[in-house]
Amino acid sequence: MLQKRSTTLVRQRQIINAAAKLIVKYGSEHVTVRRIAKEIGTSESAIYRHFKSKRDILSLLVDDIENTLLSDFESYINRSCTLKTLESVFKNHMSRIVQRRGVSFQVIAEIVSLGDKKLNKKVYDAISTYTNRVRDVLSEGVKAGVVRRDIDLEAMSTLFFGMTQGLVNIWTLSQYSFDLEQKYASLWHIFREAVIKR
Repeated sequence: MLQKRSTTLVRQRQIINAAAKLIVKYGSEHVTVRRIAKEIGTSESAIYRHFKSKRDILSLLVDDIENTLLSDFESYINRSCTLKTLESVFKNHMSRIVQRRGVSFQVIAEIVSLGDKKLNKKVYDAISTYTNRVRDVLSEGVKAGVVRRDIDLEAMSTLFFGMTQGLVNIWTLSQYSFDLEQKYASLWHIFREAVIKR
């Protein structure tokens, strides 16, 4: 039974990875179960043994993206908060985005473009969880005395998400033609100046 569960999880991982790859390559509206099956070298019926529909595949993909984005903040837990800590959290996050070629942010944008209300709600919830995590990091900075008390943490966490999403979109559209981490450094400097306690 354990072996079957393990095999199922491996196959589901292959399916959602293929879906993400195809979304980045063709756009979400052109991703079909048939195309996913072809990408991983199996039949459509084999895909349907694991998922009822394309929506179910995309739903699990959103869960996976949320977990991946949130894991970027895990190194922050149980560390004393300094401005350097905050910067390293965000720098680590950006490095992981570079390693994944911005796939998480691209897929989010593509899934939203489908206009599926249930999927959009799921993406909204994932983004809310993400911005809440950013807000929590900034809140710890306030408690530690390195982030200004008078800033709107909700607004700053939304700004951080927008800054990251926008930069990743530009980077992707340029065919990865510039150093994302270098560009991010100048944006981080502006963000830092806005939140730093003087």
